[in-house]
Amino acid sequence: MNSFWARLITGALFIAAIIGSVLWSQWLFALLFGFFAVVGIVEYYKISNNLGFTPQKGMGIAIGVSTFALLFLTAAKIVAVKWLFVLPALITLIPIIELFRKKSTPASDWAQTLFAVIYVALPFGIMSNLIYLPSNHEFSCKIILSFFAFVWISDTGAYCAGKMFGKHKMFERISPKKTFEGLAGGVVFTIASAIPVYYLVGELQLWQWIVVSVVTVTFANLGDLAESMLKRNADIKDSGKLLPGHGGVLDRFDSALLACPPVWLTILLMTN
Repeated sequence: MNSFWARLITGALFIAAIIGSVLWSQWLFALLFGFFAVVGIVEYYKISNNLGFTPQKGMGIAIGVSTFALLFLTAAKIVAVKWLFVLPALITLIPIIELFRKKSTPASDWAQTLFAVIYVALPFGIMSNLIYLPSNHEFSCKIILSFFAFVWISDTGAYCAGKMFGKHKMFERISPKKTFEGLAGGVVFTIASAIPVYYLVGELQLWQWIVVSVVTVTFANLGDLAESMLKRNADIKDSGKLLPGHGGVLDRFDSALLACPPVWLTILLMTN
């Protein structure tokens, strides 16, 4: 199977898995995205190793899983919000463990261990909160699927516009193929898609969907560039090999990871 078909089939299955998990139940969504969170953390730690650091992989994964699980369970009102205070307690173990590891870069290893939780597990946990917005802790697929639709439209619009009109490079030292024309195409397509989303999904007012689309496309592009910068720094092409033709979890969720927290906050501010 050539790379084009591998990429096409993998992409279709990936999108189907995300949509299917959300439509089926919040528990399937939690299992799938919890799995993505773990794989994403492992991928980040491999990148960290390439950069010469030795993060605490086991502790980082444990805190990452706890972060995702507690954010999901508190959003679903299955456990009380006070259980979130378990996370700071777990985080304090990182420097304590570092005392006994006797590594050459303890401060950097400490920071790298914690950053994977912030960069990967926390956004995935916030995604699990989107399935309960804007209703009062009732499961709904509308907001989360609209968010992913905006992310995918932004990526597709930027790719198409860049291919057709791209001339002026944005961050050539980080991502040589990205252009301002591609960025403009992604922005236009994403904001325009807020109109059909409003009529098909409802939930928010039209102006609110437009705001959400603007926040999404802005941070999605920044997230894509940030992950490209990380890989270039580590001198690797893909973050992993989980998805043939697409790379790893971080490669597929780079835009969504950075966009999800500000989108979640924006919706909360507009609906409360």
